[in-house]
Amino acid sequence: MINNPSSPSSDSVVLGKKLRCIVIDDEPIARRGMALLASRNPSLTVMSVFSNPHEALEWLKSNAIDLIFLDIEMPGILGIDLAAQLSSETMIIFTTAFSEYAVRSYDLDAIDYLLKPISEERFNRAVQKALIRAGIPNDKKTLYPSTTLTLRAERRFINIDTDDIIFVEGVKDYVRIHSNSERIISRITIKTLLQNLPSDRFLRIHKSHIINITHIESYDTSSVVLHYGANNSLRIELPIGASYRQNIIPILKAAMPPL
Repeated sequence: MINNPSSPSSDSVVLGKKLRCIVIDDEPIARRGMALLASRNPSLTVMSVFSNPHEALEWLKSNAIDLIFLDIEMPGILGIDLAAQLSSETMIIFTTAFSEYAVRSYDLDAIDYLLKPISEERFNRAVQKALIRAGIPNDKKTLYPSTTLTLRAERRFINIDTDDIIFVEGVKDYVRIHSNSERIISRITIKTLLQNLPSDRFLRIHKSHIINITHIESYDTSSVVLHYGANNSLRIELPIGASYRQNIIPILKAAMPPL
C-alpha cells in the first residue's frame, strides 16, 4: 500500500472541484498505470493506492473518499463483491481486462466500466461522469474534446472534425461518413476507421454502423435513435447487431445514465 500523506479536510463530497479517490488493483503494472492517470487528472486527489482489497476496506473505515478505481479480478474477493459492501455514496469506476462483468457492474450503479488497457482519453471521460454525478459543472467541450481526422475521399485528402460526424455506414471496403452538412465516401474499412476515431466517443453497434454517442437521443436492446441537424430536429434509427448487443448495452447505459 502506498499512502498519500495528505488527509481529507472535510466529509463533503468534493474538495473544491476535486474528487478524493483511491486505486485498488492487485497487478503492479496496472496499479501504477491507474495511479499515474489519476495523478495527472486535475479533478482528482489521489488519497491512497492499494494492492490488497482487504487492506483497502480496513482503511476505508476511517477515511472519507468520493471515488474508487476498482479492479474486478483480484485474489480473495471480486471487486464487484467488494463494491457491494461500500456505502452507496461512494462512486465506483470498475477497471478490468474482462468484459463479462459489465452488466453486473451497472446493477451496482457504477459510474463507468473501463476495459484494460485504458487510454488517458477514456479514463478522463470516466472521471467527467463522476464529476457530473457529484454535481460539479462540466461543458461538452471538456467531455468530448474535438479531434481532426484526415481521409482520402474523391481523389483528395480532406480533414474531418470528428465532432461533426453523426454516424458511419460501412459498405464492403468503403465507408459513408454522415455529418450535419455532408456525406463523405472514403475507401477504408469500417474496422480501420473505428481504430482512428476517438474511442470515448464512437461506438460500433453493428457490423455496418459506427455512431457518435453524443448524438444519442434514445435506445433499446434492438436499436439506437440519433438526433442531428438544426436544433437536433432530425432523427435516424440504426439497428444494434445481435453479436454486439451484450457488450454495447452497458456502454449505452453509461453514455445515457438515467436521472
